[in-house]
Amino acid sequence: MDEMKWAWVLFVAATLALLVRLAMWFLPSPALRHSQKVSSAADSIPVSAPAERPAEAPLPRPMTETEGPAAAPQEEDWPVAEPVRAPIPRMEAKTVPSGPPPEEFHLRHTRWGMSREEVRASEAEVPLRESESSLLYSTTTLEMPCLLTYSFAEGRLARARLSFSDPAGRDIPPLTVAQAQRRYLYLREQLRARYGEPVQKTVHMPRDVSGLRRSVQKQDELSAQYDLEIAEAEERMKRQREILQRRFARWASPAEMVEREIYPYERDLAELRVWKKEAVDRANETRKHIAKSQEADFSSPLVATMTSRWPFARGVHDIELKLDCRPAVPRLDIRYQSTQALPGDWEKNAL
Repeated sequence: MDEMKWAWVLFVAATLALLVRLAMWFLPSPALRHSQKVSSAADSIPVSAPAERPAEAPLPRPMTETEGPAAAPQEEDWPVAEPVRAPIPRMEAKTVPSGPPPEEFHLRHTRWGMSREEVRASEAEVPLRESESSLLYSTTTLEMPCLLTYSFAEGRLARARLSFSDPAGRDIPPLTVAQAQRRYLYLREQLRARYGEPVQKTVHMPRDVSGLRRSVQKQDELSAQYDLEIAEAEERMKRQREILQRRFARWASPAEMVEREIYPYERDLAELRVWKKEAVDRANETRKHIAKSQEADFSSPLVATMTSRWPFARGVHDIELKLDCRPAVPRLDIRYQSTQALPGDWEKNAL
């Protein structure tokens, strides 16, 4: 009995589901019926033609002296005034300034033309040395110790210099050639990223062979002196041999006695000849080194100075990065010079 009951329930549920499905297929949805009603209502509304503009009434004829005042026109005779439209404001195009905005500072926290007091206030440290025309500070740039010199013209900041090597080693440590070259390349890349491509110049110098030439000259002079000493020693030995031969002429073995007595002279003469040969060999070896140095000057010349310039950088100053390897301690400096007019008594590169 229970099985027949559940079979009947399932049959009824399946029938209801089939009827709902067929109703959804054949009957329109409420949204579709609503859209059809809106469309039919819009089609039934008549479209009215635009109202015609009334013709303008003719202007009244001017009144003459013989005519009396005319009757005032009726209110409906006046023409319909057109609405006055306000003029549309014209948008003026704003000019966009070309180039980057002006910099707040030109170098560190200073600007060209500042007074000594303003420059002193911009630096946190006390100057190492100062004069009427300059201020010298010991500071760091890009984590590298350096000496900063501000120079003034007529009381206004006009030039500055950053020195990264002190030959005296008093304020900052001196640099070797390798250290100076590495820092030059690093500083050049930093300035290039900020100001663009520089104007570069490299000056080469021949290798220093003056010491080798002096050595050759010394060995040549020593060799000539040995020649004189050898000639004199040979002459002395010859005279001494003659004396000894006369002295031991009656002895049983005169030749043996002469050789025994003459041996010290022969030994000294042999030593002079050895020393002369050493001097000649050293001179020849030094000449070979000089020739190699001269060949290296053509294949890989030495750098005397390396300079990178940024003239009129950003329209405010000239910049020069220079490495000088000619002194015993190389010099590495960055010079800044304002492009403003300087006094006539200032020479270029006065720093």
